[in-house]
This record gives sequence, structure tokens and C-alpha cells, in this order.
Amino acid sequence: MSNETHGVSPMGGIGEENRDSPPNVEPKHPALPVRGGPIKPLFKYHLIPQIFFFTVGFPKGSFISVDVTDQCNLRCQHCYFFEQEQEGTLDADGWEKKVIDLKKQSKFLHSCTWVGGEPLLRKGVIEQCKKHFLHNLIVTNGTIPLPDWPDVFFHLSVDGNEEAHETMRRQKGLYQQMKKNCSREDLHVTAAMCVTSINVDTIEEVLEDWSSTTHLKGFMFDFYTPIEGLSDDLWIGWERRDAVLDRLIQLKREKYGDFIAMPERVLELMKSKNSKKVTDNCIFEKKGYSLTTTGGVKEKCMLGPKADCDRCGCVVPYYLHYRVEKPTIVKTTVNEIRQRLRQRFRASVTPSPQLESGNDAPHV
Repeated sequence: MSNETHGVSPMGGIGEENRDSPPNVEPKHPALPVRGGPIKPLFKYHLIPQIFFFTVGFPKGSFISVDVTDQCNLRCQHCYFFEQEQEGTLDADGWEKKVIDLKKQSKFLHSCTWVGGEPLLRKGVIEQCKKHFLHNLIVTNGTIPLPDWPDVFFHLSVDGNEEAHETMRRQKGLYQQMKKNCSREDLHVTAAMCVTSINVDTIEEVLEDWSSTTHLKGFMFDFYTPIEGLSDDLWIGWERRDAVLDRLIQLKREKYGDFIAMPERVLELMKSKNSKKVTDNCIFEKKGYSLTTTGGVKEKCMLGPKADCDRCGCVVPYYLHYRVEKPTIVKTTVNEIRQRLRQRFRASVTPSPQLESGNDAPHV
């Protein structure tokens, strides 16, 4: 699995708690379906998790990532996976037993991110085990058609425009293939771009392309994390990273709204002035587990023991930090309630189609 966003979804997917864009930002491409889907009940899906995060934070063992396979159909330039020794894999029954054992140890284990390798090479294992989690997220390179699983989140790795993506992935024809496989209106598919020195100048082109030509529900960004044994050439440096984050915040406010499926606060936390306080207290390392292909626990996180945590570009620790910040919890809850009240008001003053057509007018 390449060095990209691994969307852990504790009590909800990354992007679900993301309605922090100004309300006057209109969808850029209204012909496409509404990307967020139906609004979920406030108490169950927002207030309960927020109250829990405010008072308790994340319980130990409440989310995991699973290297479900040691195989991949690509060999990407920025991939950390094959810099780690692989020792075989558990079969479907072995993984299910492992999951059940972990859930006995932590009653709060509700979220799993399936990675690899390419996890869709082992659809049977995921099919057998996903029923044990409230939230399942599958990180895929998009080369394999997505299974008809409306109950999971799919997370697609996009490494820039067509030229940059195929340079990073070392294979021609991949870009159009993954667009065809993953533009599924009936599934919840988001994408992420790992920003590197190769693709950093293609960000706006990628946003325009995927927002206007696919059914993608949202797009996220993170940054290449240097890995011992891999070239540092892909790292863009702190000054460039900060400039990219400022531009993403501007694009989110002025053009794309929640299609950039990251709260502004998460983008701010990824800046050089804030990053170290997050990575020195990485919630994933302290509260989650990353499992190897044989079910063992990795050192550090899903990136493994060779990751340079001081230059971490993975969105996960920043997102988890954001979820438990008390001022952020209060602000997002107030914003959520305000938005729902506005929607109720609009619905109450909108005439029904029948009244507008006169079908319900009294007969004389």
C-alpha cells in the first residue's frame, strides 16, 4: 500500500464531520448527485459521539488497521509496504478469529481500515469479517472493480494527474481504469492524494478533474512521510507543505466546499507550527492497533517502524487529534445544530409541488 491517507473511521468516516465550509459555497457541479447523502439523525450520529469524545476521548483499541494481504498488483515509488518484511497471511477463518478475540479485549472496537498490499485481492476475507464492525473502510488503488458493498467506505489512492499518477505507479493506463472502476454513484467512494515532489503542482488540476467527471463523494490530501530505506526526494519540505495547506483552505472556502473532505482545522493542524504537538502525542499509536498480515501488532502505526514521525504527513493522527479537541467539539456541534435548523426552516417554507400546481385548490 502506497504512502497515502489511511482513513481510519472511528465512530464515522473521515469526511463525515466535515461540514465546516461557509454556507454560501454552492456545489461547483450541481448536475452531479449530492455528495453527502441523506443527513443522519442528530442524536445518534452526532451528539452521542461528540459527548463521548468530549468526556472520554478515544478508548484504547477502538480502531484498527489490518494488512489483509501481502500481495499487490502494483509496485509504487512511494510504497512503504514492501520496505517491511512480510511473513505470510492469515486465511479468512484466521482473520475472523483474530477480530473476535480483539473485540473481546475492547468492547469499543467498532472501526476497521482494510489495507495491504491491495486489500481487494482478498475480498473474501473482508466479506467474512466486515460484519464485526460498525465502520469498514477499504483503501484501494482502484485497479480492481469495486464490490457491491454499500455498507462500507471505499478510499481511492490518486497520485496526481494522469501523467504523475502513472509515473508514481509505474504503469500506463491506470488513471482512466481507476476512474471507470471507482466512479460509483451507488457506493460511498472518496479519494486521497499523497502530495509529493512529483505531483504537488497538479493538485488543482486533479480537483477539477475528479469533481467534474466522477461520482466521487469527496477528496482528501496528505503528504509523503519519509520512510527509512526510501528516497527523501519525494518529501516537499515544510515551507512548501504549509503553502499547499494554505491553498487547500482557500480552495475549500471559495470553490469546492466539502468536496475537499477535510475540516479546515485538520488542514491547520498539519502545518509546521502545529504538526509536532500532534505527532508527539499520536492518538493512533496510543489508542489504535495496526495489524500485520499474520495478525501481529506493528510498531508505531500502519506505516510501520521505519516511518519518520517528526515529518508525518498521514492525515490520520491530525484527524484524530481534531476529533477530541474540546473547543472543536463545541464549535462543530453548534454548527451542526444551526445547519439542521436552517434546513428545517427551508423545508417548512418551501411550497409543495401540489400546491404550486394548484392540484390541492378547493373546487367550486
